[in-house]
Amino acid sequence: MHLSRRALLAGFASLGLTPFVAPAAALPQQSPSPGSTSRTFRIGVPARALTTDPAVTNDIETHRLGRQVYQNLIGVDEETGETIPELAIDWSFSNDGLELVLELDEDVTFHDGTELTAEVVVSNFERWGNVDELLGDEQLRQVGRLPYSVVFGGYASEDSCLLESVEATDEYTVTLTLTDPVQSLISSLTHPAFAISSPASWAAFDEALDDGLPHVPLAGTGPYRWGDTSGSTLALESVNNGNDVAVIPVPNLHERLYGLTTEQLDAFDAVSPAILRELVQSGYQVLQRDPLAVLYLGINQSHPALQDLHVRQAVAHALFRTDMVDTLHLEGSYVAHQFNPPSLLERSDGVTTYNASLSRARNLLDAAGYDGEPIEFWYPTGAERVYMTQPQKLFSYLSGRLAAAGFNIVAKPGSWHNGDYMSQVMGGSADRGLHLFGRNVYVRDPFYLLAELFEQSSAEFSWNNPTVAEALAQARVEDDADARTALLTRVEEAISLDIPAVPLTFPITALASGHDVEFYPISPVLDEQYARVRLLD
Repeated sequence: MHLSRRALLAGFASLGLTPFVAPAAALPQQSPSPGSTSRTFRIGVPARALTTDPAVTNDIETHRLGRQVYQNLIGVDEETGETIPELAIDWSFSNDGLELVLELDEDVTFHDGTELTAEVVVSNFERWGNVDELLGDEQLRQVGRLPYSVVFGGYASEDSCLLESVEATDEYTVTLTLTDPVQSLISSLTHPAFAISSPASWAAFDEALDDGLPHVPLAGTGPYRWGDTSGSTLALESVNNGNDVAVIPVPNLHERLYGLTTEQLDAFDAVSPAILRELVQSGYQVLQRDPLAVLYLGINQSHPALQDLHVRQAVAHALFRTDMVDTLHLEGSYVAHQFNPPSLLERSDGVTTYNASLSRARNLLDAAGYDGEPIEFWYPTGAERVYMTQPQKLFSYLSGRLAAAGFNIVAKPGSWHNGDYMSQVMGGSADRGLHLFGRNVYVRDPFYLLAELFEQSSAEFSWNNPTVAEALAQARVEDDADARTALLTRVEEAISLDIPAVPLTFPITALASGHDVEFYPISPVLDEQYARVRLLD
C-alpha cells in the first residue's frame, strides 16, 4: 500500500506538523551546463553540522560532510573497508616502524587553486597537532578529545605525543618521524578529521573561532565545494558537473518521513522502528548499516551519589537493556556489554555483565545507603543522531526503569542546537549525574574508541584509572597482535568493573531513500560519497 498525500497530510496535521519550506528555495540556483541533466540531491539529516572543519570537532554531521568536500591521504575501499591510496598514492614504513614515508599524487589542485604539495601536507599536520592552542582550553574541553591526540598520544606540545616531526623531504614526499611506532596509523589516517585542506583558506576560519565553531568554508580537493553555509541548510556544489547537494537538518523523525513522502527530500538518515512500517508500506528503500556505533549511558562520578560503586552497579542492573533494544531499535541491534562491537574486539568472559534485576538494584542501593538523593539525567532535544533516534523515548524508558529501582531521577533535557548539549556534557557539571551519548566508529581498530573515551580523565565521566591509561598507552605501540588484543580486552574488563558508563546497544543505523534514488552508497563508517548517488531521470 502506498500512503496517499492526503492521508499523510491528515496524519501529520494530527501530530502538529506542517510542511517545511522546499529546500531548493533556500539554495543558490545554478543553470546546468549544456547537455547536463544534474539536479540537487536533497538529504535530510537529524542535526546540522557544527562546523566546516572536521579537525576541530567530534561532531558526526561535520564529519559526514567533510568527506564530501575534503580528501584524506589514505582512503577507505567502498566495498571491503580496507585502506586504499587517496591523496597519498603510496607509503612505506622503515624497518623499525619509526618513519612513515608518504608519496603524494602530483596532479591535485584544491578548490581555491592551491596545488597539493608536501609543504601543504606538513602544514595540515602542524594545524592538527596544535588544535589545542587553536581552540583554547574552554572550547577544547567542550569538544572532547580530538583524533590527533588519540592517535599520537597527545597534542604536539605535550610530552606524550609520539609524532616527533613531519617534513617535506621533496616536493611530493612527506616523512613522519615517530618516537615509538604507532600501530594502525594508516587506518587511523582515514578518520575524517585528517582531511587535507588548503592552508590559504584557513585565515578567515581561524579568526572566526573566537565566537565558537564557525561555518566558514575551507577549500578541499573532493568532488564538492562548499556552497551557501549561512543558513540551516548547507549547500554542496559539484565540481565535476554532477548533482549538487542540499543537506537539510530535520530534527524530528516524523518530519523527515513527511519530507520524503512529499518529495521535499530524496533521502533521510536516522530511521527508527517508529516509522519503519510506513516506509515499507510506501515502497521506500531502507538501507541498513552494520553495527559500528555504540550508544551509552554516561555516569558522572563527581556526583556525590554516583561516586559509590554500588550505586553505579545498581544503575547497570536497573536498565533492562534487552527490552529497550527490542522496542526502540531496529531489528539486528543488540545489547552492548562492552564498548567495542564484537566485529572489532571479541568480548571475553572477564567482561562483567549486569543482568536486568530490580531486586538486585534495590539491594545495592540499600548497601550504599542511597537515600533518594536527586540525580539529574541529561538527554538531548531538538535533534537526533544516527545512533540515537528519538532520545526522549530512550530517556523515558531508561528513567522509568531507574525510578522503579528506587532512584530519584530528575529530567534534564538539553538542546543539541549549536552543539550545546555536547559542550555541556563534555564540559562537565557538578549536578549532572547521567547522560545519553554515543559514538560512531570511523577507525576499524578497537584501540581508537577506548582511547578516545577513557585514556585520559575527562569531565564527561570524571573518572581516572591509571591502569587503564597505561594499558592503552602500551596498546598504541604494541606490534604483537595477540598482546595488543589482550591489553584492550583488559581495558574493557576494567571499564565493566568500574562503570564510568554503561554501554547500552550496538544499534543498526539506517537511511531511507525515495523513489527517485536509484543507488545510495551506504557505509558503516559513514564514508557515503554523495558523488556516487544515482538519481533517476
